[in-house]
Amino acid sequence: MNRQATVNLKESIVAVKLTLNGRVQGIGLRPAVARRALEQGLTGQISNSIQGVELIIEGPVDVVRRFEEGLDEHLPAGAWIQNRQREDVEISALIGFEIIESDLGGPLATHVPPDIAVCQECLSEISVPENRRYGYPMTSCTNCGPRYSIIKSMPYERAQTGMSEFVMCARCQTEYRSPADRRFHAQTNACAECGPRIWCHDATGREIANQRDAIKAAAAALQQGQIVALRGLGGYQLLVDATSEIAVEKLRQRKRRYGKPLAVMVSSLGEADKLVFLNDCERRELASSAAPIVLLQSRGNSGLAGRINAGLNTLGLMLPTTPLHWLLLQHCSFPVVVTSANREGEPLIYQRGNIETQLQSVADLWLEHDRPIERPIDDSVVRWMAGRRVTIRLARGLAPLPLNLESEIPLTALGGHQKAAFALNNGRQSILGPHIGDLNSLASCERYQEQLASVQQLYGVSQCGLAFDTHPDYFTSQWAARQSVPVDTVQHHHAHVVAGMLEQGWLDRQVLGVAFDGTGWGDDQTIWGGEFLLSTSTSYTRVAHLRSFCLPGGDSAIREPWRVAVSLVAQAAGREVAARLRLGTEQVEPLLKIIASKKFSPQTTSAGRLFDGVAALVLGVNRCDFEGQAAMLLEAVCDFSEAGCYEISLQVGKPVQLDWRPLILQILKDREAGVSPAVMAMRFHRGLARAVARLCNQFAPTPVVLGGGVFQNRCLVEFLVEEMEQNGQPLGLPGKIPPNDGGLAAGQLAVAVFRKKLKGTFRCV
Repeated sequence: MNRQATVNLKESIVAVKLTLNGRVQGIGLRPAVARRALEQGLTGQISNSIQGVELIIEGPVDVVRRFEEGLDEHLPAGAWIQNRQREDVEISALIGFEIIESDLGGPLATHVPPDIAVCQECLSEISVPENRRYGYPMTSCTNCGPRYSIIKSMPYERAQTGMSEFVMCARCQTEYRSPADRRFHAQTNACAECGPRIWCHDATGREIANQRDAIKAAAAALQQGQIVALRGLGGYQLLVDATSEIAVEKLRQRKRRYGKPLAVMVSSLGEADKLVFLNDCERRELASSAAPIVLLQSRGNSGLAGRINAGLNTLGLMLPTTPLHWLLLQHCSFPVVVTSANREGEPLIYQRGNIETQLQSVADLWLEHDRPIERPIDDSVVRWMAGRRVTIRLARGLAPLPLNLESEIPLTALGGHQKAAFALNNGRQSILGPHIGDLNSLASCERYQEQLASVQQLYGVSQCGLAFDTHPDYFTSQWAARQSVPVDTVQHHHAHVVAGMLEQGWLDRQVLGVAFDGTGWGDDQTIWGGEFLLSTSTSYTRVAHLRSFCLPGGDSAIREPWRVAVSLVAQAAGREVAARLRLGTEQVEPLLKIIASKKFSPQTTSAGRLFDGVAALVLGVNRCDFEGQAAMLLEAVCDFSEAGCYEISLQVGKPVQLDWRPLILQILKDREAGVSPAVMAMRFHRGLARAVARLCNQFAPTPVVLGGGVFQNRCLVEFLVEEMEQNGQPLGLPGKIPPNDGGLAAGQLAVAVFRKKLKGTFRCV
């Protein structure tokens, strides 16, 4: 070969470095890229890093170009490239193509992978007797298995997860190193010979069985009506036979969960069809890689215990999330209740050392495994409404949720008090963290602080400014005030609205935010909750709200909706009419005496409490076991054939008031006339939707954003969509960010980021 030919050959070889950022770790991207490179005869290397995935590829210029152009088509399902950087680099004459490990420090730029439900390929393997993984309940591959719940630190490598203590056997190592194998560089790869083991023990701690026999023993216990505690992917769960009234009632009593609906797990979509009505979108949600609990319309005469979802027409349903769940269900001829293993009001239990002191008397049998859970996480809950998926609880499979929010200055938003979750920006990316729970107990507050510190460490956040709710009595607000960092407060309903703006990509616009919820601290130090805020990302003006009313007994009115009903009727029809109410209680007269007291009957504009009062009048709901129960019962009885609606008038002023008094008078009239509760419930929902649309129309063509827990109500949201169609206003509906307080931190973070950009500093309080 002459000198000129040698020069031309060298010029035809190029080396390119690609940095891919987004959802690129923990989903089999490196193995997929390596296989593609080897197929095309290219050399190079690929590694995880805090930036994302770094890829160096060498080869003929035409082949490298074709590789780059077709790269997206060969990425695994679920991969999402947010940013791609390309640069030419010096040729290193690499031999072959390698997947290498990387361990770098600093703020994390790539996404932390969420947990992925067991895939069909793994289910097929564990169901075939001839397969070496037959019946092995901890089976996973590059397409499924634990991710977030086992990660100690990023980048996502086995050595930095809870799987680090399990050394792969020779056959697993062969799979791990083979580009042609589905488990090529699967960080969770294991089998019965080298991986985590399972066993079961009774309430005294005595081991009864292990491996496949443990699953059979657990199934037998469920068949006998016992409560089984199963150590799942992100923590312990309590399981019972969903068709047994006795077992379900025993679970409620021991868990102290007396009213909240319980989720049910079935083995397949075919089994789901027997219990609920499914549209195509809901079917896809159930079978998705996130495998959330999906709220669905339940069928009558399904055979389920009535106490699972008493009074409701919806059922929370889920498919198996792990091979362990799937194998257990193969031994059961019935659907199974699956709920978190903690007493009501306490945090999810995930460490084996806490069992004896916290739950020993709750479960009859314990189905255990020894794979470490580094990060506890609950099950996600979603609902399909108005043509889109709405997240009710952001957790396993969906969290951490990336947010389209940029800031060079690290910030953390603390969320609220109920459905607590935090959000953060580390200077490289923003995320909304997983659901932690209500902060009503010391244990829950301690868990919140532990999780906050852990996630801040994971994303490389140290000292940073804090954003939090204006309510002075929230744990998050009080905790923030004790930290020696810059702080900023964000009004509760403004945070809801801005979370909706972030969801829609409208942070650069002015919107009319409709924030309907149960409780939020108002600027006038009263309880807000039925608000219309003309909002930007940094500020707002309260332009309208529901007419205020009092809550006799304060917090007692939240638990006892009949108190709200008395207050509403007294204001709408007079104290004499209120005194004659028959609400299943004899305490109306004493209650009327404290209505005028600001101390004992605080004022509110809460839409959530309005739902409570109407539910007491229409359905006779006198006591609630959990927040939102009355509203859920009211939605459940709606007669969709009813076209009428109650009137809510608009009182001109600054701000405008939505006067619900005509609505209450019409309800009282219908009660006297014997109109069915189903018709009255429907007239209430339609009337409220129509009034909201009329108010919004006064601000047309300004876009409208919905926020707050009331907009978890499918009936209300879909009626509002219908009513708003004539307004000519863009309508921002809830979606990935929970509309309830679980999404509050996302709005707080966005407000803090934009205030920082506007003013260059935090507002100190």
